[in-house]
Amino acid sequence: MKQEPVFYHGSIFKGLNIILANAKSHFDGSKVAYFTTDRVYALVCCRSRQENFVTMGPDKAGVQHYFERFPDQLRVMYDGKEGFLYQPVSCISLKNTKGHTWECATDVPVIMKEHVLNVFEEILHEEKMGNVIIHRYSEEDPLELKRCANNIRDELDDPVYAGCRDFLYRHFSPLWD
Repeated sequence: MKQEPVFYHGSIFKGLNIILANAKSHFDGSKVAYFTTDRVYALVCCRSRQENFVTMGPDKAGVQHYFERFPDQLRVMYDGKEGFLYQPVSCISLKNTKGHTWECATDVPVIMKEHVLNVFEEILHEEKMGNVIIHRYSEEDPLELKRCANNIRDELDDPVYAGCRDFLYRHFSPLWD
């Protein structure tokens, strides 16, 4: 008997009853509500829009890799911060668009599955369990890190960064050429 997957939606907001279909689909650009079957990815989504910079993705085996692009990025973004993992009441309307990503074109009723007191500590626990590989800033190629920082500098005025511009400036400007 095939076990049903567990779906998660990570948030910094407590007490949600509905996940609104107000995010932009990576698949076709429509408005959707997002869910994932990857708990680590849901944990990483427990961040504010003002601190919206994450470089993370699965390898061919499906294991997530988190890449720090400024010093102590993981700690800065998640240490001491609460997160809430929600689960849809029904997954019948969810559509798998790629890998661990699921979307729904309508609002999705949810229940809180888990309250995470410190998202940073929980991500480190997931690392110990082998569910995520964290590539720390100090271990990364300095040329790649410089290229990334300078790219942020060059793109900072793009409207896509409007909500997190101050955060990006604060953490990347010391790294610019």
